[in-house]
Amino acid sequence: MRKTACRLGTAFLLLIASSPVFAKDTDDDMPPVFMMDEVVVTATRDEQKTDLVPAKVTVITREDIENSTANHVADLLATEGNLVTSSTLGNGKRTRIDIRGMGETSVSSALVLVDGIRINPSDMSGPDLTTLSLDQVERIEILHGAGSVLYGDGAVGGVVNIISRPAGGKTSFGVKAAAGSFDALDATAEARGSLKSLHLSADGNIGDINGYRENGYFSNRNLNINAALDVGEQFSLSGGFRYHEDEYGLPGSLTLDQYEQDPRQSMDETGSHGNTEENSKYLGLECDLSDYGVFTARFTSRRRDNDWMLVDTPGLIEELSRDLTLKHQWNHAFSRVANGLTLGTDIHTADYFQNASFAIKRFDVDQLGVYLLDRITLFDRWTLQGGARYYDYENANKDSGATAGWDGWVYHSGLVYQMAGGAWIDGTLFASYATSFRIPDIDEWGFSTDTLTPQQGKHIDVGTKLKFVDKIQVDVTGFYIRIQDELFFDALNYTNANYDRPTKRTGVEVAVRWYPDPRLRLWASYTYTRARFENIDLDVAMVPENKASAGINADLFAGLIAGISYNYVGMRPQGGTPTVNSTYARMPAYQVVNLKLGAKIPRLPLSAAFTINNLFDEKYYTSAYYDSVYPAPGISFRVELSYRYCWSTVNDAAMCAV
Repeated sequence: MRKTACRLGTAFLLLIASSPVFAKDTDDDMPPVFMMDEVVVTATRDEQKTDLVPAKVTVITREDIENSTANHVADLLATEGNLVTSSTLGNGKRTRIDIRGMGETSVSSALVLVDGIRINPSDMSGPDLTTLSLDQVERIEILHGAGSVLYGDGAVGGVVNIISRPAGGKTSFGVKAAAGSFDALDATAEARGSLKSLHLSADGNIGDINGYRENGYFSNRNLNINAALDVGEQFSLSGGFRYHEDEYGLPGSLTLDQYEQDPRQSMDETGSHGNTEENSKYLGLECDLSDYGVFTARFTSRRRDNDWMLVDTPGLIEELSRDLTLKHQWNHAFSRVANGLTLGTDIHTADYFQNASFAIKRFDVDQLGVYLLDRITLFDRWTLQGGARYYDYENANKDSGATAGWDGWVYHSGLVYQMAGGAWIDGTLFASYATSFRIPDIDEWGFSTDTLTPQQGKHIDVGTKLKFVDKIQVDVTGFYIRIQDELFFDALNYTNANYDRPTKRTGVEVAVRWYPDPRLRLWASYTYTRARFENIDLDVAMVPENKASAGINADLFAGLIAGISYNYVGMRPQGGTPTVNSTYARMPAYQVVNLKLGAKIPRLPLSAAFTINNLFDEKYYTSAYYDSVYPAPGISFRVELSYRYCWSTVNDAAMCAV
């Protein structure tokens, strides 16, 4: 570890030394890159500055994505503070996202959205992060902590909202081709533009890789089409279509001895594999009612087909889900008191079928949520926020006729104080209290005890967001979570159940961003999370106490760019029933360093990049159950070339920067 830290420090110093901080910047017109008043939509379901949100919110911008060393969305999320990813395949497919120490059931306790619509399936397979390529993503917003009032079931540890590239903008066309280790090939094409009031965009991506491990191949295809039509100044329509298909190998787990001998091997001689086909369609409208607020509506239909062959045993899942979201936002001021009120309704239904070796399941899922969120700003410094949601859920077994229904209320309250620190320091203090819930999903309810019930959580957050001389931002958040009746899989009795005692999670999240120069960006984060059972010396499975990440991005000279990122995940218990798993050795800590070098050709719409992931070939794994481990990829290389051309106007064919 000492040698790796020394190499990392050397790389950091080289990047800083070659940056414009030590070489005079001659571009006086370069725009500032430090933007403290970032506007987000995930935390309140409408536009709101991050400083005024009583929660920790992280924003990954399009610029961050282009400068990152990530090959897919899961790679990008892995370096975020207090967000831990784990995978059994190592290629983005079947990647678990864990926010604030939810552990093994994080696939159902961290909500993932695409353009505000949930992509978490009705079972425990988890959201599929490979259905969008990075080139199709405009930005990602991460809400740390409970989001049940706004988003309902599953928004326990946090919410990840992936926002796709918008329709319209400058008329442009772009292509990108990439090749890399393990026979990786990737190609992307995109086009967008506007014709008067009609705005269009289309993004397509294909990728193939043989994989780090034997039978670890992955082949995928993605297509995303969006359209928007402005009907006058106060009314607009939108629609879109997204398609994804993939084929992948299932290399399986290794024993610790097999892992030490050769982590790239697979002990499955049957060639286990699977494939997925998924498509979604949406229609939306937005109506500006002037003094009476803004009304929006959106309907989404999503189809998922997944079949597999596991050790010569077939399986199949078919799911058709539909979502209708209605929202009315009204902003009004009374004297010096500003008020923002949001009312909404979410309706979700799903037809689900599973045919596996152990069971055949046919279910109907019906979910209804009605929520209210109100924000009041007092005397320009205090912002009060409060809200509530009523939920009504029902699962029905089509074969047996059995039904299960749950309803109830969740609440949220928050307070933000804007400090008046002067010219060199500014910022806010915030505190919040919220409740959360998680409904048993189909896999849990269909194979469970008779007393299975939804879990309930209580959340307390206290933090500050500070900015110094418009160059440094420091965010510090402390959190406390207590969950009653937490859902888990009881491997001893081979059934899903509720823990008979509460779980507690306490922690501190620290994030720092420093922009000493418009061409140099440094960032770092550290999180301490303690996830334990109440009144007993037992840790929650798969939750590390320590997580740290850091990075530098620098625009060097003559169009050259460089970036380096570091990610550390501490020791954590293996997955499985905690009382059994406590006898197994903890998963070892790991640290991964990634490096990226790129070039933008001046006055031409061309760019190139060379990326090294896992620079020091760290040998590690992110998933393990009872000493069966799933190795993560070793060192890999990637080379990509991009071309993008755009027109400022119909008659002016001016080339744009890449």
